[in-house]
Amino acid sequence: MKFLHLLSTEASQDITFHCLSDLPLSPTDTYSANGPGQEYRDRPPRFRGWNGQMFEADTLLEPLTDECKIQDGSWHQSRFFFHTQDSYELPIVDIQEPPSSQPNHLLHLEVGPVCFL
Repeated sequence: MKFLHLLSTEASQDITFHCLSDLPLSPTDTYSANGPGQEYRDRPPRFRGWNGQMFEADTLLEPLTDECKIQDGSWHQSRFFFHTQDSYELPIVDIQEPPSSQPNHLLHLEVGPVCFL
């Protein structure tokens, strides 16, 4: 990996979350990982790069498509594309807080290859 980083001036990678959710909860149903009575809050995912750099919503990370919030019982996807002039930031090595970690929600992660230029 170090050899690729030394020879490259930029890198890119894409990560796609494929999500299948049940139909939405009724307004009276709530879920919380912290205990009953606290509503679920959807947080954007955070990604950790090879050099420890965190990619999150406040650091200009925006999804290309963000459909995992749709709860209609069908498969949807959220796709993130990373392109950086610092090749040491890729590949992505850790993903925190994936989209919609609600109960009865299936998630398939597709990690694309890293392209070093």
